[in-house]
Amino acid sequence: MLSHLKSRWLDVERYSNIYVGDEIAAFPMYNLSGKCYGYQCYNPSQPKKEVGDYKKQKYFSWTTKPCASRDSELVVWGLETVDWLDPFFFITEGIFDACRLHHHGLPAVAMMGCNPIHLGGWLMAMPQRKIACVQGDKPGAKLAKFGDSVLYLPEDHDVSSLPEDEFLRTFARWL
Repeated sequence: MLSHLKSRWLDVERYSNIYVGDEIAAFPMYNLSGKCYGYQCYNPSQPKKEVGDYKKQKYFSWTTKPCASRDSELVVWGLETVDWLDPFFFITEGIFDACRLHHHGLPAVAMMGCNPIHLGGWLMAMPQRKIACVQGDKPGAKLAKFGDSVLYLPEDHDVSSLPEDEFLRTFARWL
């Protein structure tokens, strides 16, 4: 599992709170006060979509209150990489997209989905410029609405899947 996570740009040494087992990795998610409010499990051997038991899929997320509900907690992943004095940070859909940016020293927060309506007010209140990194598809268009600016990636790629030379070219101005 460790070598697989490394291939997905996740450096386990960088994040002290990730659980890595033989078949899964678990990523705690915290609210903006630092309280743990959920987690996402990643199991690369399972299908991406639910096929019966929702816990037997590639990504399984749980929060104490459903995301995008009016009463949901403001839960994101990767907030510890944002220096509040920096002029910007990236917003991504998923954890591995944020990990790729972290690997290159860039601040990024995973929204844990493409339509973080419940995070809209928080994002607008943040003084930094938010750069949404999105695929050029329908879900990407949803996430794009939450950035102050948008970096459109090819439709068949997200941040974590870009070839390294294309990643370096795309993000050159921030590296």
